[in-house]
Amino acid sequence: MKVSQIEVFIVKLPPSGPVQRGGKRFITPDYFVSDSNRRSCVYSVNAETVFVKLTTDEGIIGWGEILAPTNPEVVAAILKHHLAPMVLGENPMNNQVLWDRMLDTLRERGYTGGYLVDAMAGLDIAFWDIKGKALKQPVYRLLGGGYRDKLRCYCSSVPGGDAKERVESAIRLKEEGFDAIKFHTFGKGKKADLEALYAIRHEFGADEMELMLDAHGKYTHSEAYTVGRALGELDATFFEAPLTFEDRDGHRKLAEAIDTAVAVGEPLRTIYTFKEWISSGAVEVVQPDMGRNGITEMMRIAHLAEAYHVTFAPHLSAHQAVGHAASIHVSAAVSNFLIYEYQPNALQRSAPYSNASFRLEKGQIIVPDDPGLGVEIDEQAMRSVVTEHFAVKG
Repeated sequence: MKVSQIEVFIVKLPPSGPVQRGGKRFITPDYFVSDSNRRSCVYSVNAETVFVKLTTDEGIIGWGEILAPTNPEVVAAILKHHLAPMVLGENPMNNQVLWDRMLDTLRERGYTGGYLVDAMAGLDIAFWDIKGKALKQPVYRLLGGGYRDKLRCYCSSVPGGDAKERVESAIRLKEEGFDAIKFHTFGKGKKADLEALYAIRHEFGADEMELMLDAHGKYTHSEAYTVGRALGELDATFFEAPLTFEDRDGHRKLAEAIDTAVAVGEPLRTIYTFKEWISSGAVEVVQPDMGRNGITEMMRIAHLAEAYHVTFAPHLSAHQAVGHAASIHVSAAVSNFLIYEYQPNALQRSAPYSNASFRLEKGQIIVPDDPGLGVEIDEQAMRSVVTEHFAVKG
């Protein structure tokens, strides 16, 4: 079996309603940074992603997805000019060999992360989809089998402009069946964040609703220690990205000082960078991201974490159905799984062109049993939101 064609689809879902421009500084018509947040990341008003479609000489199709919330044209260019010519003619069953070969091409020049690995991840996911379809098995079974057929989820979208609105959102999510939520920092400092966290805990006890906090690397050391101690009082499950991502030693010291587990993973790409964090004690919950790690590398990261008795909770943000499906299969196949991040917005909006066999039931994801990932993309239905499409043939 050989890869005979690689197609790339850049998808940009426009906003579903009016764009709130308050507190945002637009650097392009679509991209903005926050005026209120320290160290603000760039965001898009659109839901942007890149799908990769691989076709083999036997007619088997595999889908992959790259996490590309902004500037998806960058990873598309890497695929077109660098990685696709390498993969054409290769056997997609050789996923580990291909992963290493792709990484090796720019390792000597220092490119062992970022956009290169993001693009690799999309191809790798498609390799596994093909492998499952060829062998008529769900991907999780090819990864070693399923430890579980349901994944407990936390909802990672608790909207609200103040504590009262966040509590109202938490009540709604509880009614929908979630018993775990992740709060994202307001970016206004520890006082506003703690006010909302204590308000939610006042509404729901620890046995009713698990709490997690994502600080997006925005706290100072003193703020992180204050918030971290408070999270211990609130019986929170983990404290995600409390400090700037370059500060591994600061995360290690914080993890030693507070009761709540420190979680990191979104900016990390390979087993080598995760090893530095895990072995130093700077992370207690690893959060690799499928659209940045791929299935092959995510499994290796999970197994490395297991050897250090560290739990695994995959990071998901703007993923659509393919990225979710791949994350679900890995989560079913690793022993140290903790909890699954459910981001409803992009997933729900992409439903008209995504036929996915996994489903959410009362706060749990049901692991699919279809061959491959269990997701098919309706290209005709997706056409209206595709801004660029090209094919590279052997």
